[in-house]
Amino acid sequence: MSQLVPIKLMQLLLLVVEAQGIDVDTFLKEHDFSYNPLDETADPAGLPTHVSAADYNYLYQSITWLLQDECFGLHLKGKMPSGTFRMMCLYIIHCKTLEDAIDRVNEFTRFCRNVAGLPAVQYTPLIKLDDGSVINLMPDTDGIDSNQSLVAVAASMHMWRKFCAWLIGKPLPLLKVQFTHSAPDKVELMEEVFGCPITFNAKVNGFFYQKSLLSSPIIHNEDSLNEFLKQAPYQLSVSHFDESSIQTRIQAIVGNDFSKDFPTLEEVSSQLNMSARTLRRRLKDEETSYQEFKDQLRMEAAKIYLKRPGLKINAVAALMGFDEPSAFHRAFKKWTTQTPGEYRNQLTENL
Repeated sequence: MSQLVPIKLMQLLLLVVEAQGIDVDTFLKEHDFSYNPLDETADPAGLPTHVSAADYNYLYQSITWLLQDECFGLHLKGKMPSGTFRMMCLYIIHCKTLEDAIDRVNEFTRFCRNVAGLPAVQYTPLIKLDDGSVINLMPDTDGIDSNQSLVAVAASMHMWRKFCAWLIGKPLPLLKVQFTHSAPDKVELMEEVFGCPITFNAKVNGFFYQKSLLSSPIIHNEDSLNEFLKQAPYQLSVSHFDESSIQTRIQAIVGNDFSKDFPTLEEVSSQLNMSARTLRRRLKDEETSYQEFKDQLRMEAAKIYLKRPGLKINAVAALMGFDEPSAFHRAFKKWTTQTPGEYRNQLTENL
């Protein structure tokens, strides 16, 4: 594990420690860290911009062990014991879409609270809005100090957003984030972490993104989940996607329901608040075109569907928006040089 993690994420973790009333300098010294990323008296130019993934994982695991809570103290009346996250992952990994997974996490949370003897929480995780966006709500904290609550919610929100992105294999570009708490002293750090406008003193905690992302299929299985858990939380701390890419922004608009007509370049450019000419130029800068982007997206989606043995190839063709299976066969062979049947047989042979 030689990759790097932005230091701003380590700073967010240390804010959790600080909010719990623990002396950060002492905590870091006890864990052999030679500097304090939160030290405001230090020269910012002297701080590294990144830390090793190994150091970040060690710090993360040390904090969860210290708090005895995988949820960073978000629910102090009922801590999340070690292994809860793994069990939640196994409970949702066979869901079909992101929306299904989020709903099932809500079921899992209610069950855990019931087993722990905690009162039920009336909580709806998703609210779909008329403007084409959705707010993914985060539950309120169990009556703890406001500053402590804010950093717990922010840390949990960051990890949850990254986990959702991992589930669907693409980023979750945020439109806005909001907290019920007052703005903290270190608001700039949160703006860097989330990369979008942040509103404080709101009625609910949550983050906004395009509603179309909810239909994105879950692309992982138990095997890839086990590999993921071996490297968590590192996998949740780095971005495997370029969120500044114009293709990423288009993908968030298009979604994953390919049974419907693909939006035209003009329709997409309008939603991006740019001209069609500018969109073409931006795509050219990324060495692609709108047609190539569409073919790549549809090819990747078709491969995901073909990995599901219970789906017949004709059903995959329908899910991809082809009226005739033969048209899907021709398109898939153009994209991959293989027919859908050849591709599926190759998957079986490699098992």
